[in-house]
Amino acid sequence: MDELARFLALDRRLLERVSTRQEPFEFGVAYLDEEHPKRYYSSFLRVEARSEELTADVLAASAERILADAAYEHRLLVVIDDHLATELAPAFEALGYRASWSVAMSHRRPSDREGEMPVEEVPFAEVRALIRQMYLEDPEVPDDLAESFTEQHGKKERTIGARFFVGMVDGQRAGNCELYLDGRDAQVENVGTLERFRGRGVARSVILRAVAAARESGASKVFIEADEGDWPRHLYARLGFDQIGRSGDFLLLP
Repeated sequence: MDELARFLALDRRLLERVSTRQEPFEFGVAYLDEEHPKRYYSSFLRVEARSEELTADVLAASAERILADAAYEHRLLVVIDDHLATELAPAFEALGYRASWSVAMSHRRPSDREGEMPVEEVPFAEVRALIRQMYLEDPEVPDDLAESFTEQHGKKERTIGARFFVGMVDGQRAGNCELYLDGRDAQVENVGTLERFRGRGVARSVILRAVAAARESGASKVFIEADEGDWPRHLYARLGFDQIGRSGDFLLLP
């Protein structure tokens, strides 16, 4: 199994454990989390097949049928095949969907330098307030959803054994990331830093500590995912991660 296939298989296993319902459809599986209906990436259709019959219109109809029937207001499809996603993007945008690209990366090399901030591993109960504050600082997350979004991280601790690494600045909790382990595979996720502590190496420190923890726990592969258009992927590259694949995300807002 190549690295991208291994990452996609890990992603599928984690989704199966955190979702409350799965609904297969002609071109993949819909993963639904009925406990967090307002969080878009908790409920979406994962497109896993290629077919001559597969078009943006057909996929949009599948999203409408599955997500509308389940009373979700958004429509989201994740197309894991980069070439297919690129082909479909213009048609999805014509339908009003917002296209974005996620890159999957694998940790292969030593970091350009070590992290300098002290890092603690803590349970969700101790990092909860920090995560909530980061959501309150995020302009794309309405304040009334910060609580629900925060609790979704606690659910990941219960369902997939998420581990939380917190970076400290002058004795204060400044930022964190999560680590998901499944056998010999691991994924670092949800990297964030409070605004007033940015630019001080918090993200670098927590990611490298999480990677080390994954290796210590027996993981032979450690993955991370990033928004192709955002700066963190360049940081991840400096930390030793190489891009192994790309997927397309197509979102129709409520």
